[in-house]
Amino acid sequence: MKKFSLNRETLPSDLLAGLVVALTSIPDAMASAILAGLNPIQGLYAIMVGTPVGALTTGSVFMTVAVTSAMALAVGDSLAGYSGDELLTAAITLTILVGLFALLLGVLKLGTLIRFVSNAVMMGFLTGVAVLIILGQLGDFTGYDSQFSNKVVQAVDLLLHPNQVDLQTLAIGLLTLGVIVLLGRTRLANFSMILAMVVASAAVLLLGWTSVALIGDIADIPRSLPIPKLPDPRLVPALIGPAIAIAIIGLVQGAGVGRGVPNPDGSSPDPSRDFDGQGLANIAAGFFQGMPLGGSLSTTSINVNAGAKTRWSNIFSGVFVAILVLLFAGLVELIPMSSVAAILIVAGWGTINFEEIADVRDSGMAPRLIMAFTFVVTLFLPMQTAVFIGVILSIGYFVYDSAINVHVVQLVPQEDGSFLEQAPPDEPPSKDVTLLHVYGTVFFAAAYTLEQTLPSPLKARRAVVILHLRGYQDVGSTFIGVMERYAQKLQENGGKLLLCGVSEGVRERLERTETTETIAAEDIYMAEDRLMASTVKALEAARVWLDQ
Repeated sequence: MKKFSLNRETLPSDLLAGLVVALTSIPDAMASAILAGLNPIQGLYAIMVGTPVGALTTGSVFMTVAVTSAMALAVGDSLAGYSGDELLTAAITLTILVGLFALLLGVLKLGTLIRFVSNAVMMGFLTGVAVLIILGQLGDFTGYDSQFSNKVVQAVDLLLHPNQVDLQTLAIGLLTLGVIVLLGRTRLANFSMILAMVVASAAVLLLGWTSVALIGDIADIPRSLPIPKLPDPRLVPALIGPAIAIAIIGLVQGAGVGRGVPNPDGSSPDPSRDFDGQGLANIAAGFFQGMPLGGSLSTTSINVNAGAKTRWSNIFSGVFVAILVLLFAGLVELIPMSSVAAILIVAGWGTINFEEIADVRDSGMAPRLIMAFTFVVTLFLPMQTAVFIGVILSIGYFVYDSAINVHVVQLVPQEDGSFLEQAPPDEPPSKDVTLLHVYGTVFFAAAYTLEQTLPSPLKARRAVVILHLRGYQDVGSTFIGVMERYAQKLQENGGKLLLCGVSEGVRERLERTETTETIAAEDIYMAEDRLMASTVKALEAARVWLDQ
């Protein structure tokens, strides 16, 4: 296909961007794998295979599908009960399940579902994840092995036992942090993490500090490319729930990339196609012993800032990772664990978006409480449980907010043909016309809120109420029931209800539910291309009816 053909003009830029992404992704991928309790090579295999597949299949041209700390933390929670060879098989099965769920959502064109995860929930969840990442590294960073499982409790336990900190391990961790911070202010910022690992590894060898744990002490790094390995179907029932939760985390992060990084032509990527790409990337990575991965905003930013012009930059990054693994796999085992912990601490801190948190805080009490609740839940409950609670909380808040945010106004015609908005009367005036417009949704609970908001027709005599419905493409049975009851109450006192600005979809729904037996067909005025034209006709008809 033309969009995947190499262009000589963009090739140098894409090669350079791919190399930068590879060098910056390697330490992050290894650190994320360790965070998930896996062999670091599984993080490298994931970006070696999954990143190029994602580049070929996502709707976003520049999105880098890579391992992320948030997903890694959830993977660690999900695989906590596995060990040895079963751990590898479970990780493969989990990654493929994550991919299948993401692909299913993409095929069904359900990318827009991400909109139902509120910003308050996402900020609470991502901030909680960031804090857990930081707290979870304090053991490797200081050399203290806490006996507790919860990361918050582990941090408290560390504070109560400062005398058990290994000073050599702590020194290497601080050295790594220092190099990252110093180089982060220079032109070498994109390479700060990998250079920090090189400096820390060299320091351990030169100083001969044997108490500092190395990657080689916990895992063997193969000097080869990944070979295919099949999942275990027997593990599917236990892993399907965690897989859905991890996929949601990745897809939400990917949606943030799609919104924030437009394609070269300025268009916004199709979120459903991004789901497809992330799904296929996980399936491919899983079969080649990789861990779950998703759209990474930080790595995508590095890709764009490094000068990427096309999808080939991310394809090249996977190739460069494969080359570097083959050449330098032995050196990876010499990296201190405290250096990996320092990288994850930096990554966790960078995930905290203080500006977004402030925006949620300032947007009202309800979003503030939702963000705080999600944050606390994330800290103390399993990650997949926190994700599902967050999704349910988002949907619940959306339904509640939609139900109460229904606003009715009266439209008063002016001599110049315009309309003045004002608060509606408590009851429609007798022998007169009242024109109303509704703001907000009219489905489900919102329809009952509307019923309570409309002017009371109980005391009005021969009153005509016109309800302006322009903009509503469909209505539910609850709203129809409200309209029928309101029309009947008006009719009992000699009045009637007219509808104007009605769409074709609403008219068909009114006819199928036989609402036209209560609201006559001639009292329903269809929306026209000219704004308020049907409203003017309804007003004229209402006045004629009153005069008769």
